[in-house]
Amino acid sequence: MNHQKSVYKFRTACFVCDHVFRKKRQILYVTHDKDDGSWQFLCGQSDHTDANAKVISLKEATKIDKTINDLYELPLGAGAERKSIQDIWIPFTFK
Repeated sequence: MNHQKSVYKFRTACFVCDHVFRKKRQILYVTHDKDDGSWQFLCGQSDHTDANAKVISLKEATKIDKTINDLYELPLGAGAERKSIQDIWIPFTFK
């Protein structure tokens, strides 16, 4: 892979919940938005509001959890989840 292209991808902005950002919870739920291609790396809990959203680089997200690198081929309009960080990612597609 072209080094500059790889560096550019790590500069990609993505969304995390503040629980993940503050490292209070693990990343257990990931989405790859169909409309704009954005990534969301969330804790998987339902106690979120818009105020919980943080924008970080993909590089920062991979520092929080290296296993999200396993999801690089996740297509637009899809996601993946797991019950704990010891579990494998289970992909899903939005309907």
